[in-house]
Parts: sequence; C-alpha cells; structure tokens
Amino acid sequence: MKNQKMVMIGAIVIFLVGMFIGDYAVQLFRQVPDPSPETQSLIGTPVPEFSLLGLDGVREKNSQWIGKVQVINFWATWCPPCKREIPALIELQNDYRNFNLQVIGIARDDKDAVMQFVNEAGINYPILLGDDDVIEVAELLGNDLGVLPYTVITDQAGNIAFIKYGEMDRETIENEIKKYLQ
Repeated sequence: MKNQKMVMIGAIVIFLVGMFIGDYAVQLFRQVPDPSPETQSLIGTPVPEFSLLGLDGVREKNSQWIGKVQVINFWATWCPPCKREIPALIELQNDYRNFNLQVIGIARDDKDAVMQFVNEAGINYPILLGDDDVIEVAELLGNDLGVLPYTVITDQAGNIAFIKYGEMDRETIENEIKKYLQ
C-alpha cells in the first residue's frame, strides 16, 4: 500500500514537472507538438468514464454528455493561451448548443480563481475542476506531455475524434465539430 502511494506521488510529480516543462517548451519554441503515437491511438476509442467536481461541489460524470459532440478543454486561469481561447469556446457553445454540442471546461486550478474567471469571462458551459484527479483525467485522455491548454473532441457516440495540444482558434474547433454535428 505504501509503495502504491509512493508510485502515485512520483507519477503526479513527474506529470506536474512535465506540464511545466511542456508549457515552457511550447512558449519557447511557439510550436505545439503533435500528439504522440500513443495519444493518436486513442482516436476512435470511447472516452474513458470519469467524474470531477463542478463549481457547485457536485460530482459530474462525463457520461451525461454522451449523445452530444463534446469539446473537452483542459485549462487554468494562470495559462495565457487557455484564457485566449475561451471566448471562442463561449461563442461555439452559444452558436451550436441546439445542435448537440457540449463544451466542457476542466480546470487544474484553485476553485476561487476559477469561479472569479468564469464570472468575469461569462463562461456558459460546465466547468469541472480539481487537482490530482484532473491530472489523471488529462492523462486518460492522452495528455502525456501535461500541456495546457489541451483539447479533446468526441463524436456523439462518445468516441475520441480529435486531440490537440495547445491553443486553438474558433475556425479550427468549428471545422472539427462540424464533422460530427447532426
């Protein structure tokens, strides 16, 4: 039991270091890496089931959004590229909500900071948050570099259809979601 805990702590530390190094490398080179072959192999597979706390403290299961195209966006309030892409996500949620689109924000951040940003930005989609559990979900969904922002798009059946490290613009997201909207 003690060894499992040490392994988990080690994995979390490695992930956090990777997240900061990955974000630094992206900022340094201004080039976002392509997803690894392991991450790309997730395309076409069902999204693993997970649950995270919502801003209201209620645990939300991702299975509630099966039947909708999901844009799952990992972000943080301290991440400038994350904050820059949020207005496009707000617009897309507004424009396509009646066409079975669901944007889901997953924040690796302090709850108070997230709530303040959500209110200031006028975010109109569910925000889930946490600490280590967010890292675990990000890894499950292929974020092997710990880069933020990180976006996964699913089809309506809940299969992973698109994965992207780094900032995305509205046109890119819209082109991807239109492939799966009915």
